Amino acid sequence: MGYSTAVEREQGSEGWTVSLRVNLSRAETNELFLSGDSILSWPVDGVLSSEGDDPKPERSGMFVSEVAAQPLGLTIRYVERAQAERSAALLRAQLAQIGISEEG
Repeated sequence: MGYSTAVEREQGSEGWTVSLRVNLSRAETNELFLSGDSILSWPVDGVLSSEGDDPKPERSGMFVSEVAAQPLGLTIRYVERAQAERSAALLRAQLAQIGISEEG
């Protein structure tokens, strides 16, 4: 059970991305679900829409098991690097609090 996270400049854009991948085995996913799956949340200030000019609000949270189930994990786009770094730090703190360690 572990995770990886990165903050990178988005190619072809002025934006910054936070990427998060959570790696859980099937047994770990079942255990997490049965013990009460936690919700990860992140700030939405400065978030760039993932759908271009779509006016609907962006998500501000997701279950850990939901992130783990995504083949590419979670990607959040921000206008400024500081916003992306803050979001990554908050995600790391939340994962540490529920006992999931950073890989590598």
